[in-house]
Amino acid sequence: MPAPPLPRLMDHDTVDKIASQVQLSGSYLLFMATSGVLASVALLSDSVPILIGSMIVAPLMPPLALVPFALVAHRRGEAGRGLRVALIGLAVAFAAAWATTAVMTALGVVAPDAVLMEQPLLQERVHPGWWSMAAAVAAGLAGTTAQAGEKTDTLIGTVAALALVPAVGASAIAVHVGELAPALGGLLLLGMNVGLIVGMGIVALLFSAGRRGLRPLALVPVVVVLVVGLLLAWAQSTGTVSETPPNAGVTSDAGAVQNPR
Repeated sequence: MPAPPLPRLMDHDTVDKIASQVQLSGSYLLFMATSGVLASVALLSDSVPILIGSMIVAPLMPPLALVPFALVAHRRGEAGRGLRVALIGLAVAFAAAWATTAVMTALGVVAPDAVLMEQPLLQERVHPGWWSMAAAVAAGLAGTTAQAGEKTDTLIGTVAALALVPAVGASAIAVHVGELAPALGGLLLLGMNVGLIVGMGIVALLFSAGRRGLRPLALVPVVVVLVVGLLLAWAQSTGTVSETPPNAGVTSDAGAVQNPR
């Protein structure tokens, strides 16, 4: 018996359209490197506007959205390609953020006695918490729904970058200054967000399909949420990351009020 047709939002034409946007091109890598530079500058200077700019520049939504779309359409090769392109882009952003921090330190732009890891914006990105899970869940749902409706404007892409680029920049800065625990915290936040964005993308697609979407694939987001929750609980219980950033409750120079303890 032939397989039932896929729902409209999961059909192969939709996957093809998204896949056509996912290319490991020079322009993609340049945008990701630029986002890493901007993220580093924003976190070092505690600048909210520049941090927002780093999110706007990063073209991360198409490759990440391709993963749930391709999985639901039974095209694992395309799903793997989307994840690979996203991770390579994030690695380029990490390298660019690290290099930017190194250059600014060498040139004296960053004061020799500056304690970089005490910047409020940076502290938030190396101390993942339950609020981080909520943001990633929203990013996955909004980003996938936007791709399904072909709403691929810059602001929608910012939703995904919100959960990813700052974490990459923060972990790169932590690696540069030799702070292992904050670096692990930033990478944990990054991994949490990638998993949740993909998992919630599957949820959005299966929900749009109604009963036809109730398939074993629905277990993927459940497993992702459980794994992320257990990792976060373990990290906080062992002190790998604290439950709240040390500078929570402080108002940054850019005027952003940080999360209260």
